[in-house]
Amino acid sequence: MKHTLKSVKTFGLALLIGGVAGGLTSCDDFFQPETADALSGDDYMSSITEMATGYLGVLTKMQAVGDKEIYLTDTRGEMLEPTDQSIAELIALYNYDDDLTGNSYANPAGYYDVVIACNDYLQNMLEFKAKYPEIVAETDYFEGLFASAIRVKVWAYMTLAEIYGQALWFDDPITSIKDVRNTDIFTHVQTEDIVSRCLNLLENGYQGYSAEEDFSWIAWVDAENVNSIASSNYRYWDMMTPPYFALRAKLLVWKGAFQEQRGEDATQTYKDLCQTLQDKFKSYWPGFKHYWKRCPTTPGHYSAFWNNNTPYQEEVVSAIIYDYTKNQTNRLLYHFSTEYPNAFLLQSNEIARERFTDTELDPLGTQTQDSRLNVITKQDGNNWYISKFRPMGSTVRAYAYQDDVHIYNFRCSELFLWMAEALNHLGRYKALSVILNNGFETTDYDMLLNIENGADSLVSAADLAEFYDFHTYWCIPTSEDKYGRYTGFRGCLSLGAVDIWTGSDDGSTPHTHAEAQRHNDELLANEWMFECACEGKVYPNLIRFAERYQDPTIISDRVTPKYETSKTGASVASVKQKIESKNANSGVMGYYVPWSLY
Repeated sequence: MKHTLKSVKTFGLALLIGGVAGGLTSCDDFFQPETADALSGDDYMSSITEMATGYLGVLTKMQAVGDKEIYLTDTRGEMLEPTDQSIAELIALYNYDDDLTGNSYANPAGYYDVVIACNDYLQNMLEFKAKYPEIVAETDYFEGLFASAIRVKVWAYMTLAEIYGQALWFDDPITSIKDVRNTDIFTHVQTEDIVSRCLNLLENGYQGYSAEEDFSWIAWVDAENVNSIASSNYRYWDMMTPPYFALRAKLLVWKGAFQEQRGEDATQTYKDLCQTLQDKFKSYWPGFKHYWKRCPTTPGHYSAFWNNNTPYQEEVVSAIIYDYTKNQTNRLLYHFSTEYPNAFLLQSNEIARERFTDTELDPLGTQTQDSRLNVITKQDGNNWYISKFRPMGSTVRAYAYQDDVHIYNFRCSELFLWMAEALNHLGRYKALSVILNNGFETTDYDMLLNIENGADSLVSAADLAEFYDFHTYWCIPTSEDKYGRYTGFRGCLSLGAVDIWTGSDDGSTPHTHAEAQRHNDELLANEWMFECACEGKVYPNLIRFAERYQDPTIISDRVTPKYETSKTGASVASVKQKIESKNANSGVMGYYVPWSLY
């Protein structure tokens, strides 16, 4: 079944093309689930199986667009530039061309395929329940699968918002050609409204069903390994669906930015974000003490986050997974690798690389270079290729054609950067410094224990104001787990501390809250560049900072220096002008990819 979003110039119409929904069909080219081995073959179990295999069909649509955001945002971002053998479509993106009509990279059709698949699936699930209520009543999986599809839909729309700054919102299944100007079906929305709709859908669910319910493939088809997750290959299936808490945290940090843009009080939004993450950490860390945590194990495993056969357990929150032996691939190595049969279309930029040794931007502590750079990019002769996903000589992916690199929807590092942003805008500057810089000391354990136990009288007022929602799992004693203590986002890599400003509105500090928070957000914007280069994550987060302050120079100041030596015809001045003004074709700011929906 094929669904595409196509711009049709005849009569100026843009049409949403949708094949007739075929019900809950299995997808033989996906994970090839052999559920018949685990389930009996009667009609009842066959129907239950179709609920699951239909959802796998939704995930194939995610696989198809897993690498798309990387090309669309990082090419326009601070790190990537075209190679001498690059192609016109990528150069057009790099040059910030105003009109990308016909550009296959820029076309958002794949994301709408995901939305259409989710809408079809949700409708089919509702019809399935109406027809077979007794089957649904006897299974534990209906609500989890339904919630999973809601969350994938939220992920797709939020990704559209990050890339394009606009989308067509619709909840109906699309079973025939529809004119996207039909406002009875489609609503044209921009980033803030997309965030609001996504958060509403996530928090309130759909048709009476929650989006929070989890579904476990291990529990369903590999129950003997429920208590031994590492022994089950189905754990990779469970990683595919974005989790509720991570989606909510992401949406809340965006919501807070828009509230502040309008001059509203975003305090509760940022508190909700912190509590969402704190609750998850407190439930997760007791069983996995050094997973999802910047701690002493991080440096030794850092390159393995990407150069590993599967998503790395210490870092992965959610990931899109591929298996080239089953023809499940993406094109990251094709774009980034210098080795045959790859095309090497994009490479790292010298000015961006130099930032990793610029101690004004990136205090190095005892280092001579931020060690993250050597993971991101390496030199092959005169070429600086992106090595993050497969360095030459990799023993994990021995051959350059093994293009099944996993792509993180969410990794734990993002969670800490979002929490740091929230803490900054709550005025909790000491907690912000702990998260971003050097973490907790072992002597902080008693303070956190008292907070966790509600013994507020034993905690100083200053510490209570900073750490009231933290807990002891941030500072596990060495006797319990030598790797468990959170040692800081930068501190775990032995990097120096960045200069966090504190603020007040009574003159008691050199800076006001507004001044301190802007300065600290600039530091966080830099940290996104150092941490998440070439993952499709830097540019969208820079956009949020630009939206909060209504200041696109937050983006242009970081992006345009690479055009000082550009060979593609784009200049610093031309790109700066495009970033900082609205695009005439799309009607949104120039830092979004320009694509006309009509």
